[in-house]
Amino acid sequence: FTSGCTAQFSGYSSGDFDCDNNYGGCNAKSGCARLPQELQKPCEWRYDWYQWLMKDGQTNNPYVNFRRVQCPRELTEISGSVPLDDAKFPKINVESYA
Repeated sequence: FTSGCTAQFSGYSSGDFDCDNNYGGCNAKSGCARLPQELQKPCEWRYDWYQWLMKDGQTNNPYVNFRRVQCPRELTEISGSVPLDDAKFPKINVESYA
């Protein structure tokens, strides 16, 4: 549990990845500075966009409305597979999500 990140990013301690809080992680955006450079922006997203711990010290999962769509060509070209019922679902424009 505490050795995966340190094995991948040598020179960092387990506490650098969770602000010395194994169950819950960092409680402030400033803790992101302890991470390797390539992980700092994703960590900051948790506080900026997701607004981690902004409301009374808690953040619930954001409300998301899921719907099935046709598999984008960008994925089916990689996988070589298209679901048999794919045509029953609406197409999306992948560029509009970029």
